[in-house]
Amino acid sequence: MKEDDIAERHYSQMEVKREILQYTRGRWVAVHCSEKSEDGKPYLIRYTMRGERPLKISRLTEIDGILKRFRRLKPRTFYATSNVYRKLAIKEDVMDLNNVMACTPVWDIDNELEGWESTIEVAKEIVRFLELNGIEESVYVKWSGRGCHVHLHEEAVSRRLREKIHPIDIAYAVVEYVNVKLARKYFEIAEKSSYSLRVENNIDPQRLYTCPLSLHKTLDRVCVCVRKEDLDSFDPSWTDVNKYRHFQEWNLYVPGEADSLALKAFQAVGPCPSRLRFRRRKHPPLDKQILRWLKKT
Repeated sequence: MKEDDIAERHYSQMEVKREILQYTRGRWVAVHCSEKSEDGKPYLIRYTMRGERPLKISRLTEIDGILKRFRRLKPRTFYATSNVYRKLAIKEDVMDLNNVMACTPVWDIDNELEGWESTIEVAKEIVRFLELNGIEESVYVKWSGRGCHVHLHEEAVSRRLREKIHPIDIAYAVVEYVNVKLARKYFEIAEKSSYSLRVENNIDPQRLYTCPLSLHKTLDRVCVCVRKEDLDSFDPSWTDVNKYRHFQEWNLYVPGEADSLALKAFQAVGPCPSRLRFRRRKHPPLDKQILRWLKKT
C-alpha cells in the first residue's frame, strides 16, 4: 500500500482522531509531512496557512481540516508540545512563557528498534522510581517508532505549585532529578546491550512529542500508549498499523500526586536552562514557503 494511502486510511479512523484530539487540547500542534522543501527537508507545519495563528486542534473536524488543507504536502505525523497553553490565538502566544499553564515531564528513551527490550527495561526503572516517590496513577509509557517516552501527567503537579514555580522548570527538574538518581541503572542496562541506548531530558520551551495513535514519520508504525502494568508483556508488534494495541486510559491522573517529587527535584536541580535563555523571536516564515510550494504544484 502506498504511503499516502496508509496515512489516509489511518487518520480516517474515529478512534485515532479522538486520541489525537485528547492529547492536543491546549497544546501547540505540529504536522510532519512526507513532501520535502527545496533544501530536501520535510515540511513541518506549525502555523495556519497564512501564518497568523499557531496550529491547534480543539475539535475533531479540525483534524480533517488540517489533512485536507495540507494534502499536497502529504501530512504524516501529528506532534504537540509538552507545554499546555492558556490561549493559542496569535503567534506571540507561543513566545510568551507566562502563557504556559502546565508542562508534561517526559523521559525520552532513545534506542535502535532491535534493542527494544533494553528500552523497556529502562522505562520500568523510571516507573518504579516514580512509584517509590508516591506517583502511582499519573504515569504512562508511549512507544513511538524505535524508542519510547515515559510521561508524567502534567496535572499530577498541582496548580498551586505551578503558580509558584514555572511549569517548564518543574518538568525539566523532575526529569533531570530522576535521570541523575537512575544514572547507574541506565549504565548497567546499556552495558548489557549492544545498541545505542540513551535517556535524554529534552524539556525546553517548544519541545514536541508524537501524539498517541499518530503514525511514525518514516515507519509504518503507530505511536501507542502502554499501561505501566503491561510493560512486561509489551513487544513492538503492538505498534503494527493494521492491528495496534493501545491503552486508552493514558490520560488518568491524581491531582497533586507529583508535588512532593516536583518540589524536591526543583530544589535539587533548579530551573530549566533553555527557558532562561528563551527570548521572543520571529518564527521563520514557513507559511510563505509552504504557500510558494503549493502554487508551484
